[in-house]
Amino acid sequence: MNKNNKKLYIGAGLIVIACAIVGGYFFGTSHPATPVAVAPQSASSTLDPSNATYIIDGAPVTLIDGRSEQAAAPGSAEKITTQLFGAPVLGDVNGDGVNDAAVILVQTGTGSGTFYYAAVALATSTGSNSSGAGTVTVGTNAILLGDRIAPDTTQIANSIITVNYADRKPTDPMSTPPSVGVSKYLVVAGAVLYDTPSDIHPLPSGITWNTAQAATVLPGDENVSAPLVGIKIVSQPITNITDLATPSTPFENYYKAKLAAAGWTVDNALAAGGPGADIVGYKKGNNYIILEYTSVFKNNGGGNSPETCPCDLTFSIFAGTEE
Repeated sequence: MNKNNKKLYIGAGLIVIACAIVGGYFFGTSHPATPVAVAPQSASSTLDPSNATYIIDGAPVTLIDGRSEQAAAPGSAEKITTQLFGAPVLGDVNGDGVNDAAVILVQTGTGSGTFYYAAVALATSTGSNSSGAGTVTVGTNAILLGDRIAPDTTQIANSIITVNYADRKPTDPMSTPPSVGVSKYLVVAGAVLYDTPSDIHPLPSGITWNTAQAATVLPGDENVSAPLVGIKIVSQPITNITDLATPSTPFENYYKAKLAAAGWTVDNALAAGGPGADIVGYKKGNNYIILEYTSVFKNNGGGNSPETCPCDLTFSIFAGTEE
C-alpha cells in the first residue's frame, strides 16, 4: 500500500546524513496541524505519552494505553491501528525546564504498509488552581519516517531530537531489508514539530545555542520573493571578544564547506553586511538556509571615530521553505 492510498483510506479522520542522502529531508509539512491537548484527568496529572492525541497526516489520533483503532473509511470494517513503538525518550525539547517525551508511532491498516512516525508528547503546565498545578499532555504533529523501516535509537540533546533508523535506497524494492543508516533531526517550535534539514546539523561547536523557535521571513525582511516559513536557532552571545573574525570566520567556513558538499548554492540576493554584521544565504530548490551574525560594540568611538571592540557577538541560523 503506498502512502497516497493510505491517506485516502484514512480520510479526514506520521541529519549529518548517516550513510546516504535520503529524499524528503526538509520540513515534514509546510503547515503542521495544530496540536490537540488531552484534558488532564486531574490537576496533578503528569506527562503520559501513551494517553495523548497526536496529529498524523492532518488528522487527530488519540491513543489509549498506547493504542488506537479507527475505521479505515466511514462504515468500513477495516481498521487503521496506531500504537507506540518502543519506550518514549524523555528530555526537555522546548526549553521550559520540564521533561517532554519523544515517541515513535507505528501505523498499519488495509495493506502491507507499516508506517513509522516521530512525534512528541509535551508536558504543558495548566497553572495553579485550588487543587494545585497540573500538567496537560499535548501531542504534536507527527513526522513520517518511512514505510517498513528499522528504528534504532532516539536521543534528545540541546532540545534537538535525533531519530536514527535504517531505510532502503530510493531504488530498492520494499522486499529489500533496510540497511541504509539515516538520522533525522527534529525540533519543537511553538508547540509544532519540525523536520529540519540534516545539513545544518551538527550545529557548530564552541557556541551555546538556544532552543529553536518558529520563524517566518517576509519579503522586505530579506530579499525573497515569497514568505519563508521554518525555524530559527539563535546563539547565546559570545561576550567581550576583541577580534570579530576569531569566532565568525570558523562559523561561516564550517557551513560554506558543509552546504556546498550537500548541493546548496549561495544566494547572493540574500547577502548583506556591515561593521560587525554579516548575512549569507543558501538555497536548494525552494528551501533556504540563512546564516547571520551581529555584534554589539562596547566602544562607540565618539565623534566621527568608528565603533570598536570589545564586542558581544551573536549567531543565528534560519532554515525554511518558500510558501
